[in-house]
This record gives sequence, C-alpha cells and structure tokens, in this order.
Amino acid sequence: MELVARQASERLKQITRHRYALELNSDGGFLIRDDANGGVRRPVSTLSGGETFQAALALSLALSAQIQLKGKYPLEFFFLDEGFGSLDQQALDVAMTTLEKLHIERLTIGIISHVSELKQRLPRRLVVEPAEPAGRGSRVWVEEA
Repeated sequence: MELVARQASERLKQITRHRYALELNSDGGFLIRDDANGGVRRPVSTLSGGETFQAALALSLALSAQIQLKGKYPLEFFFLDEGFGSLDQQALDVAMTTLEKLHIERLTIGIISHVSELKQRLPRRLVVEPAEPAGRGSRVWVEEA
C-alpha cells in the first residue's frame, strides 16, 4: 500500500502542479498534504469535487501500474466508468484537463459516461446504442470530433 500511495502521490503532484500530495496516516487511510498551503495535512474529504477526482485518478493509475508489473505489457489504456455526473462545471473542466494531460504521456483513457458536456471535449467517441427489446441487437460506431 505504501508503494501505491507513493506512486499515486507523485502522479497527483504532476497533475496538480505540485499543489497536492497523498500520504498514508497511521491507520492506513489517506491524507492530503497541501504543499501550496505550507504542507498542511488534512482529510481527503476536504477536497473539492475536481480535486477528489484527481486524487482518485492518481490512486487508480498507481494501483493499475502495480497490477501491470505482474504482466509483461505496460499500461497503455485505462477505462473510467462514470464519476462525471456528480461534478459541477468547474470540477468537470479540471477532470477533463487532467485526462487530456495523461494523453500526452501516451496513455489512452476510455471514458464511459452519459454526461453530454464530455462529448465536446473528446476527439473520438465509441457510441453504443443498446439492443431493442424485441428487435435488432446493439449497434456500435465511432464518431470523430
């Protein structure tokens, strides 16, 4: 867990421009170290929606990287399922900007969401139309921005 926390902290520092870092408390839970505020340590529950998204993404990527170390292929593709519907406009912008930065690192992010605001920011979309109850099966196609 310490290794995952350390890797997640490095990722969080990158995506927050060295504002935040993650630390483990004595109970094995996570704390945020606010380096832009003198290194004050505080509960992760004090983060905004966008900041919470960034911390969760950093932890998810660190955990996935640890799992990938068991295999022989590097992590190049990552799916995020929902989590965007509860974000306000500013937090959604922070989340999307964070994901766009990951693309620079040659990491492809697949987003599963019903939030229409995301469509304008995604260069390509895999659209899935569900099957009809008494008719044809599901339909899938790619939309380019």
